[in-house]
Amino acid sequence: MNICSLIVHTKPTQGAEVCQRLLGFQGVEVHGGTEEDKLIVTIEDEGESMSPVSDTMNALRDVKGVVNTVLIYHYGGEESMEEMNREIN
Repeated sequence: MNICSLIVHTKPTQGAEVCQRLLGFQGVEVHGGTEEDKLIVTIEDEGESMSPVSDTMNALRDVKGVVNTVLIYHYGGEESMEEMNREIN
């Protein structure tokens, strides 16, 4: 499993539009920031390789309206999301 969080800076006033475009990517969630044009984004996958997540991170830079992306956090582990939730509960 890989989980990454990013800040995605958008062109002024394009936060909401870019948000909708990002939601089209598998494993991508936008958690806020549309009004500030600085989107708080997570990317998750169940794979053991970082490759699908890094491919998605690279693709986000090419989305119309995106100025840049900044990786904030990365977690890579062998447990699945189900196992992680079980540990919390």
